Amino acid sequence: MTGGDGTPALRARLATMQGDPAIGSERIAVYHGDGTVEEVALHDYARVYALPGVYEQIVQEDLGCRSPVHVASMLTGALQALGREPAQTRVIDVAAGNGVSGEALRAAGMDVVLGTDIVREAREAALRDRPGVYDEYLTLDLTALSDAEAEHLRSLRADALTCVAPVGTVPDTVPPQVIATVCRLLTGEPLVVTLFDPRFGEPDPLDERFFAEQVGAEATLLDHERYLHRFLVTGAPFELEGSVWKLRFSG
Repeated sequence: MTGGDGTPALRARLATMQGDPAIGSERIAVYHGDGTVEEVALHDYARVYALPGVYEQIVQEDLGCRSPVHVASMLTGALQALGREPAQTRVIDVAAGNGVSGEALRAAGMDVVLGTDIVREAREAALRDRPGVYDEYLTLDLTALSDAEAEHLRSLRADALTCVAPVGTVPDTVPPQVIATVCRLLTGEPLVVTLFDPRFGEPDPLDERFFAEQVGAEATLLDHERYLHRFLVTGAPFELEGSVWKLRFSG
């Protein structure tokens, strides 16, 4: 396996650990060509993305992550139900990481006009390993967009938003404000696909009231599913909930 620029992928495996480590703290052993072995945490995204092929080997292959394809499938199903063409759908992919999510959207026939992530190394990895998946990839803090950045996103005339990282108010989730910011910059009657992690016992922060108050849009829930996101290192299932919303802006 190589990156998009021909960079050889490194060999990696889950490191031996005791018990059931917290999600994201799982350790990865990375074997470099010079014989050294580096150990990194699964959610040390800056380092993991900088190591060609490591994310794919561990998350996609060893742990069986299904979310990128599942989110693309949910969006495709909603488009079909509404009589919309995937090829005419312009998607902003939030928390895009190294581009696995955008690759699934592109494979489903959509125009992924923007990938964005707050981690600088995510953009570098996406451009290295998946050139051409995104029309554009920007490193943005979506909680603090400048006027120029907001206007640029609006100019893309995107009518769909996807976020393969769970949205929530606990650590390691995407703040709801991020979704609200991007939703306000979409056009038409856009579709929004988001994930939620129910393990913490809190309600999903994205509901009709959220979209009305934070986005200024009437929201209709088109689909809601609980599904297998990936497996834990113990082999136990790790499930998330996915939702598809259709927004209608007043005025």
